Amino acid sequence: MMAIIAEEVLRRAEKEAIDAVEVFVQRKTLKKIVILKKEIKQTIEQEQSGVGIRAIVKNKLSFVSSNSAERINEVVELAKQNARASNQVVDHSFVNKRFITPVEGIRDPRLIDLSLDAACGSIIEILASMEDKTSIRNLEGTVAFETEERLISNSEGLWKREVGTRMKVSLATTIDENGIPTTGTARLISRKIEEDWQALFNASLKNASALSSRRPLSIGRPRGIILAPSAVAKIIAYALLPSFFNSGGTVSLDTLRAYRFNKNLQLIDNPTYPGAQNTFGWDDEGYPSKPRIVVSGGKCRRLLGMNFACSGSSSQTSFPGNCYRVNFMNIDNRSYIYPPTISSSNFVVQVKKGSQKDVLSGLSSGIYIKDVAGAQDANFSTGDFVVTVTEGFEVKNGEIVNPIFPCYLSGNIYTILEDPMLLLGRELKEEAIPLTPFNIIVPDLLTTKITVSI
Repeated sequence: MMAIIAEEVLRRAEKEAIDAVEVFVQRKTLKKIVILKKEIKQTIEQEQSGVGIRAIVKNKLSFVSSNSAERINEVVELAKQNARASNQVVDHSFVNKRFITPVEGIRDPRLIDLSLDAACGSIIEILASMEDKTSIRNLEGTVAFETEERLISNSEGLWKREVGTRMKVSLATTIDENGIPTTGTARLISRKIEEDWQALFNASLKNASALSSRRPLSIGRPRGIILAPSAVAKIIAYALLPSFFNSGGTVSLDTLRAYRFNKNLQLIDNPTYPGAQNTFGWDDEGYPSKPRIVVSGGKCRRLLGMNFACSGSSSQTSFPGNCYRVNFMNIDNRSYIYPPTISSSNFVVQVKKGSQKDVLSGLSSGIYIKDVAGAQDANFSTGDFVVTVTEGFEVKNGEIVNPIFPCYLSGNIYTILEDPMLLLGRELKEEAIPLTPFNIIVPDLLTTKITVSI
């Protein structure tokens, strides 16, 4: 069906004398289980599909999308009319037929074949095993399975198709062990099926139990602060990452080149990272995916920009990069309903050589920050941020001890990443930032360049 839609768009565009056309067809199937008050309250099974069209008429570009396959002729005609009236001038047609980059781990047949009945059966067993835990006041969340099929074709002869899968779990368990309700969470987003579902439910319960014994911070002046991947990813997503977009914003390449980074630090936008959320063999314009080094050797090397150049752009302002159909503040942030725009894919933070096996073991007195809130208010133009610690623990003699009450962290992401004493852990962990297109892959990070306030 998707191929038929694409062929019909191309045929109709040729008949309408459209100079060049691109068609992006997408279909998603979703199976979702909603849990509330320790019971399965709802199951959802649905399919979403649609088509996005970019058309060029006399070097003018338009974009139209529709979720109706029966109205292709009308959609193509509207794309033609919009192109004629468009103010967006382009200086070339779409990418011609090129190879697709081989990528690994984006599809798990077990997720495609998993039925709602089988998934519900497993969850019912887990919930039943937790019934005897009288301290649990509430357990809620969602378990979802998604299959995404994408096809892109254009009048230049391009024709590419890929299928990916995802498992998404978000759980929150509220307990009452000391007369005060405490909630712990567990989250998972993976291209592959997670076979030990019991461990996910136990993790939210374990987190709630740990936080129920929170105490005031007793360390007067921490020797170091460890940011877990979930915490550092949020800070990077809002305080740093947007500054690398070549979008005419307040941060320019010259400004970024003036910053200095730890020379052993490497930041890479990598759409080929095996099994990651934004891994595909081609970007949403049809260009083969490839990693792009953003920061290396202590300096910013490039910005992320559009492949599809606009008229009048120069080599100084054009930074070919991976482009995606994304939008902020939308749970479905990579969809046919958006034209390609500047964004990152999988943003990887790593060391160039060597690594610290365990950043925790070398810390005699400090704080381990598991999660934060409020990072979305960071200033990416300057790198400044203030966040609230929602899950934090004291560290003494290389061991995590008691959990602490919420406190505040403030700092500057450029100062942190410049620090020659910055330490990164060995294990990279993938963190998808909710309601954004950002996917950050980062290890634990140990720094002294953060201020803690009670």
